[in-house]
Amino acid sequence: MSTESESERFKTRKAALDWLQGQGHKVSQGKFYQDCKAGFPYVAKDGSVSKYQVMVYAKGLEEQTTPDLSALDAKEFEWRKAQADAEMAEIKAERMRREADSNWLHADEAWAAVAGLVGRLRDTIRHHLHTGQREVVYAAGGEQERSAEVFEVVDALVDKAFNEVAGDSIDITFVEEER
Repeated sequence: MSTESESERFKTRKAALDWLQGQGHKVSQGKFYQDCKAGFPYVAKDGSVSKYQVMVYAKGLEEQTTPDLSALDAKEFEWRKAQADAEMAEIKAERMRREADSNWLHADEAWAAVAGLVGRLRDTIRHHLHTGQREVVYAAGGEQERSAEVFEVVDALVDKAFNEVAGDSIDITFVEEER
């Protein structure tokens, strides 16, 4: 028989836990029952628990050092801040790459632009030769009736020159339009 009186014992683990929580100790039922199963506070065969052991257990709860959550929070905050900073830097770098790309033409677009300019230049030269063919013939001292023939010869020479230039860098072939 126990040397402690009934007033010195809690009838059940549940009663001991209720007393601990009533005293303001933050202990879960699972933790308390696990500690009881481990042997302290000791649970007698009748299920009772010594009040003295529960008070010693409570003192141990008070003395236990709880992890410094502020330090953990600060570390987590720093980690999250570093992660957010890295994401922002990546977004800024992507934005800068896009801006740099918008200042440059892609190769296909550049060649298309060059081909467009070469074609427009050729058309403009042909237009001016056509409208000025009589002046060319007159300057050469020739017959005005043959100005169309002069235009055809000069136009062929212009096409040949443009095809030579374009052939070096762009795959463009100028062909005579059917009239």
